[in-house]
Amino acid sequence: MTDCLADTGAAGSLPLLLVGVLVLTAGAVVLVLLRRRRGSGGGRGAATTTLAIVLAVLAASGALQLGGAAAPATASVSSAEASACPSAGPTSEPTPAPTPTPTTTPVQPVIGADQEVAFDSGGVTFHGSFRGPTDTSQPVPAVVIVVGTGGVDRNGNAPTLDTEAYEWLADVMSANGVASLRYDKLGTGATGLGPYAADPDEMLALGYDQLRVQPIRDALSFVAEQPGVDSDRILLLGHSEGGADSLIVATELGDAPALAGLLLIEPAYTHILDVVSSQFSVQMEAAVAAGAMTADDEQTLADWMAAGVAEIRTGTPPYPAPGPVPLPDAVDMTAVFQSTIESNIYGSDPAQMVVTHAYRTLYGKQYDAVDPYELPPLVSVPTLVTCGTKDFNTPCGDGTPDSGVVAVAGQFAPGVAEFTEIPDMVHILRDVGSADVPQPADQIAYPFSSVLETTLGDWLARFADPR
Repeated sequence: MTDCLADTGAAGSLPLLLVGVLVLTAGAVVLVLLRRRRGSGGGRGAATTTLAIVLAVLAASGALQLGGAAAPATASVSSAEASACPSAGPTSEPTPAPTPTPTTTPVQPVIGADQEVAFDSGGVTFHGSFRGPTDTSQPVPAVVIVVGTGGVDRNGNAPTLDTEAYEWLADVMSANGVASLRYDKLGTGATGLGPYAADPDEMLALGYDQLRVQPIRDALSFVAEQPGVDSDRILLLGHSEGGADSLIVATELGDAPALAGLLLIEPAYTHILDVVSSQFSVQMEAAVAAGAMTADDEQTLADWMAAGVAEIRTGTPPYPAPGPVPLPDAVDMTAVFQSTIESNIYGSDPAQMVVTHAYRTLYGKQYDAVDPYELPPLVSVPTLVTCGTKDFNTPCGDGTPDSGVVAVAGQFAPGVAEFTEIPDMVHILRDVGSADVPQPADQIAYPFSSVLETTLGDWLARFADPR
């Protein structure tokens, strides 16, 4: 049978009526004891003791509360009991716990395979590879990958060496849910010389910005319009010379869409003719130390190279034809160095100008005027800068101007750039470990740097959320 007395909310507590009886009884006992006390002069202790006992009973029964309101207990009532007690008052119900807000782990966007694409810049059709999201209803960030110096195509491959460095960078972007575009710069791959193939000399009157930098801006505009790309999350990645060019674009957007971030991977760190001269000097000194050329020949070629750089910087294109080489009877390594300096510093072949660079041209002079050390203070978007500790082409340096990439990284305003030194990495992004830096042809046997891969992934994570 269901007990239909009102529930006080305390298991085992006395009914309210019994509590009242106890209170009245306690009062009566106290009065009796006090009257006896008047007559006998004693019994005060007995009265006090009796009152204490009664109070203890009341406290134990829940009729007396000490130190503030007691927390009410609750008792469950079945539906059958509720129906059997229609006159019962409302029962105390527990306060329901707040429903937790469901948290969902973001699903990594799936980036599809390479698609052959083309875009126009200055009348040249540039060919490239675009990787977009398989689900275009969920826009993703996208990056344009700008290649470096030399006859390297969109993948980082040249006629004499396949580095696959830029294809690997696209793989890293895909693994982090970032769409990507990489393209064959003028003079390489499917782009070739475009409309200038029939007469390359037409390029001699054209400047560096038109032939090298503007295509980057047009590539950014192209990728921002692709299905599934979030135009508010456009990134720019430049390697080597491409790093210097990316800095130019970041500070002079022109008609390109706004950038959300900038990645400078082993970027050029000072004027290009200073970089080239430094590389040739180090290589010739090593050849002298190895007995492959004489110190006198090395000094002769170094002076000739310096004179050629001075002519480019102080002169005005078109330059006069250069004089004869200083060592016409050179052989072996001496002949190799002399020929290389001649084609770079004294060369004006337009087909080479846009590939490995013939700097005795308007194009070469304007490129040499670019100083990557001066541009970082003008950049305000989040930037990642890396240098490999075994990168001979763009070394980390000691932090002083013109010494290497560290100096460039230090030029950014506080909080803008994140700089990471990648251990044992060479210029083509391979990790050669503790070995001496091998020749480029041997470097491709080593794996790509896992430290660089992790660094890129951690930095890219900030662009995963469209908010």
